[in-house]
Amino acid sequence: MKECVLVCVTVQKECERLIMAGKRLADSGQLPLRVLHVATPGESPLSNPDTQEALNCLYSLSRETGAEMTILYNPDVRQAIVDYAHQVHAVCVVVGSDRQQGWAMAEALEELLDDNITIMRA
Repeated sequence: MKECVLVCVTVQKECERLIMAGKRLADSGQLPLRVLHVATPGESPLSNPDTQEALNCLYSLSRETGAEMTILYNPDVRQAIVDYAHQVHAVCVVVGSDRQQGWAMAEALEELLDDNITIMRA
């Protein structure tokens, strides 16, 4: 499988900037782009109209940028990202900050991922 750039999103329209940052990075390296959202089991992003609208926007942008978007259900979001990054041979994982936890996800992924996978904070 070919290496790729992986963008991790939540169900917020603000994540469009992450997809665009990933797109620029993927284009510069001539790599495919993948977009990932990890939901916890029992959580349905489609049950809330606001999250459904945001998810639809992210799907549309993913299609427009040529990215494949995947939704996984896993109680351990960080481990699901790590496992998926390895599965798709990601060379870079693009993540954003969280209003409550800042860069906690980026810091956790830096500890969990191999040194040959770069974490890009966008």
